[in-house]
Amino acid sequence: MAAPGKKFSFMRLVNNAIPNFARDDPNDVDLSPSQADKLVDYQLVLPNPRYLTDESFYVAGIVGSSSLSKKVFRALKKHSMISSSTDEPPVNTAAISRNFANQLPSISVHAQRKLVGLLFFWEEECTRWRMLDLEEDEIKKAIDREGPQNIDLELALEAVQIKKRLLPSERK
Repeated sequence: MAAPGKKFSFMRLVNNAIPNFARDDPNDVDLSPSQADKLVDYQLVLPNPRYLTDESFYVAGIVGSSSLSKKVFRALKKHSMISSSTDEPPVNTAAISRNFANQLPSISVHAQRKLVGLLFFWEEECTRWRMLDLEEDEIKKAIDREGPQNIDLELALEAVQIKKRLLPSERK
């Protein structure tokens, strides 16, 4: 019987009762380098790469099917953890509450932990891109002031654009 106000989920019961089935390791919460690379690579080809899509969680390996990824996407949007509107930040980790497990009953505890790791990773990635955007804007303003003949500024602009496309495993 589910607790008062809680929705019963047979899959959550099975996943929590059999930790090996759920691959539940409390220390394994961060995305692996290959998962991070796959996610960034997928997002970079999208028209609005900073905003996660309904396929992002499947591509990153958090869930095992596209349909489950869409379910997770809808739940995260419903609880304001992610946004697809350019007026709002792409990820809002402050919206992750103690009810997170109840908000996403369709995935295992392990997948929920990985999902939280993905959300924090993506928030950092968006912050990184925002900083690179500011740097790019400054360089463009300097080019406008000094003219396009300044090769150093052109190289700096190209370097920033390359940094934006780097996968996490290719950095430092």
